[in-house]
Amino acid sequence: MKRSLKFSRTVSSELQYKINVSIIFNYLRENGPISRAKISRGLGISAPAVSRVVDKLIKDGYVIETEKLKTAGGKRPTLLEINSGRGYVLGIDLGRERMRAALANFNGKIVEKHLGFKILDSKDMESTLINEIGKIFSSNKGNRQKLKASELKVMCIAIPADVDTSSGKIISAPLYGNWRDLNLRDSITGKFDIPVFIDNNVNLAALAEKNYGEGKSFTDVVFVEISNGIGAGIIIDSHLLRGSCGSAGEIGFTIINSENLGFKVKNKGFLEKFASVRSIKKKAVEAISSGRKTSIVDIVKNDISKIEPSVVCRAAIAGDMLANEIIEEMVKFLSIAIINLILILNPQIIILGGDICNLPEVNKLFVKPITNLVEEAVPFKIPYIRLSLLGEDAGIIGASMMAMEAFLLGEFPYKIEQEVLS
Repeated sequence: MKRSLKFSRTVSSELQYKINVSIIFNYLRENGPISRAKISRGLGISAPAVSRVVDKLIKDGYVIETEKLKTAGGKRPTLLEINSGRGYVLGIDLGRERMRAALANFNGKIVEKHLGFKILDSKDMESTLINEIGKIFSSNKGNRQKLKASELKVMCIAIPADVDTSSGKIISAPLYGNWRDLNLRDSITGKFDIPVFIDNNVNLAALAEKNYGEGKSFTDVVFVEISNGIGAGIIIDSHLLRGSCGSAGEIGFTIINSENLGFKVKNKGFLEKFASVRSIKKKAVEAISSGRKTSIVDIVKNDISKIEPSVVCRAAIAGDMLANEIIEEMVKFLSIAIINLILILNPQIIILGGDICNLPEVNKLFVKPITNLVEEAVPFKIPYIRLSLLGEDAGIIGASMMAMEAFLLGEFPYKIEQEVLS
């Protein structure tokens, strides 16, 4: 018996047009400046259909025409790009020692950076942050006039915590216990009446490195933040891996050996206590206080309050025994965590970021020794191990990127993923 296929629903011409608008806009965002002809060839959409969509995007203020492309002869095609003057997005990073913020235009280019309050000194995060955002509105840096509320379209805040991204509520914040259950999204939205998104700072930094940094040529990327805390942002097949409750990548709680299975978690995990950048200073001070001889005291002129991680690194480079012991132990702990990440995830690249990037001779003291230990332990081809290309800006770049993506998702939800060939 013959059976006929009957479709109860098909894509209407209206929906198909909306899909085309979305696909063309997102393709232009990722590949512009670009001509109409190249968009048509790249997407396999007819030239007249592309022109109709582009004309609408220009009319709506999302796209502008720029200079004409130089050619050997014939008609010179006009290049198209996103209209950077349509408005701004604000990316805020609360994962560093000080609050950092970046104002980015619609092209994703950062036009201003702001350095704000010390995170640890803040007793009331909500009011302090709201006050700092108010300062950004009222400032007139460079040639920019005071920012109007209508010009700022959306903001994203990167925080060192597990976040319920649907509600904006902080699930847990090991480094800042008083942040638990805080909902910065609601309080800031209520004050400034603009969309606000909250996400984990390491995840956002990972996305920034994937799109603009060392991970740009790869689909499987692990970004390891090594600062006051330690965490990993995991991207597999170009998608962020969050885990069942948003806690994927919390490697700061890694247990190094069986003797430490009873390690009591207070505000830091085992790895964070013994291998974070801040632990370098703590170990040096404790050793000196117990009578250990070291050139570190000469560098700080016997004032141990002036000991910083960078001072210990300088002493290590000069051959100081204590300094080298501290660095070597940190390298071993970090290597164990990175080896386990590689064995489980098999990424193409591991990117080391955070405050570790600012330490003297970081490649010599950390990256090369970690790479050597990984090569000895992993039985297959190891991933590239590189230092972050974006450095301390990774958080604000990731937050700005997320803000823009979230804002445009409603208007342009469809895109074609372009395969990255490494």
